[in-house]
Amino acid sequence: MAKYFLLSLPRTSSYLQAITAGQARLTIQQTPPPSLQVGDRCLVAQQDSSPGVLPVVLSVISVNSPAQTATLAVTERYNHAADFDALNGTTNQSKPSRRTLVAEEAPQYDYNPIFLFPLSKANWEAITGSMGGLRLEEQALLRHIHSYILARGYYFDQETLYNYHICLKTRPFVLLAGLSGTGKSKLTQLYAEALGVPRERYLRLAVRPNWNDDRYLLGYFNTLSGSYISEPALDFLLEASEHEQDLYFFCLDEMNLAHVEYYFSQFLSAFEEERPADRRITLVSRRLYEERKRQGQPLTVPAELQLAPNLLFTGTVNVDETTQPISDKVLDRANTIEFFSIDLDKIPQPTVPPDPVPLSALTWQSYKAQQPDTRYRELLRAINAILNRVEIGIGYRVVREIELYLANSAGLLEPEVALDLQIKQRILPRVRGTEVIEGVLNELLALTRDQRLPRSYQRLEEMKSRLKRDGYTSFWR
Repeated sequence: MAKYFLLSLPRTSSYLQAITAGQARLTIQQTPPPSLQVGDRCLVAQQDSSPGVLPVVLSVISVNSPAQTATLAVTERYNHAADFDALNGTTNQSKPSRRTLVAEEAPQYDYNPIFLFPLSKANWEAITGSMGGLRLEEQALLRHIHSYILARGYYFDQETLYNYHICLKTRPFVLLAGLSGTGKSKLTQLYAEALGVPRERYLRLAVRPNWNDDRYLLGYFNTLSGSYISEPALDFLLEASEHEQDLYFFCLDEMNLAHVEYYFSQFLSAFEEERPADRRITLVSRRLYEERKRQGQPLTVPAELQLAPNLLFTGTVNVDETTQPISDKVLDRANTIEFFSIDLDKIPQPTVPPDPVPLSALTWQSYKAQQPDTRYRELLRAINAILNRVEIGIGYRVVREIELYLANSAGLLEPEVALDLQIKQRILPRVRGTEVIEGVLNELLALTRDQRLPRSYQRLEEMKSRLKRDGYTSFWR
């Protein structure tokens, strides 16, 4: 008969990091006598000031008795985490005996000791019963979000919603560009609402034209008072880093009213990193931080801030005469989704929306693909060869993220549709110039026609038309 256990992990445990990064299997070495047997099931608790149980179930799939190891695999996922302390106290108060488990040696991880607690069936059912049910299939989740948006009186076609969702999975920074009033910021708000994100975990911040450095987001150290002057954006980022099991949404509205490279520079550099743990932003120098600490006047902020994986950024971009152009440095780090028209015939009447489906950050991240889809690598090389003739080209980062998008679109979009969207969103925004690029446009038109990529082909036709009319063209209308 299967037994029930709770694996208790420190917040810094590499096991915990592996689970949150999507690793499906863990191998642990048990101290004798062995506790786990094939078929046993385990929940995972994070040790911190507010302990919680992650929305995953691990089952023992194999035991190597001579080596005293057990391999566990993720077999179930739930919608959200459980509040460990709120479950009638029986688990915490029982003080079960614990065994220290030492991870199987692996050079890429610095494993911490973990503890194994036996659970009664009643405790197991109480914990899993508070997790909001088994995780929805991804398409079912997106249908729910679409229904929620319609009930709120807004309409976005299925492709736009799916595209936005896939973009967030690929890289947690998305640009929504187009005319004012087309629902760009509303999409981010309603998407978050449908996932049960409360108002305090959604920040919409209006960019101002005078933002010329990052102090308007991150605050600054006041040398006269010796204190750190914070800003609402920094407070929001710090709160997100302290609640890694919750989703946080940050919307920068009218992002290009100021030069994005000026006030968002540290964020752009952080987004270059592949691993979320490496996406860090400096607030003060380490030397100043330690000096203030030695003087007994510690700062109220850390020396550096990690952009936690539970934090999703969206920037809205208006394309008009009041805004700044978006540079390649920004375009290289984000997908750009366009909003230039509204189908007035499809705007629904508001009704009572369905109940939100609260998702933990870990559950949302479990929809993400881990390996890129490289099936179109040769086509991307052909496009790069064409662009190189006018010294444009595409970089390694763009290619990798296109292929990650393709992987994340599996089951949601047809592969050709996903590829078409990526060429339009990640490559064509870089194409601009005078009559010199006419040959490149013609070659790209022929390629997208032959590959049956209608979205990219149509945009290239528009660009070529503007080139003939104005003597200059760019992706933006």
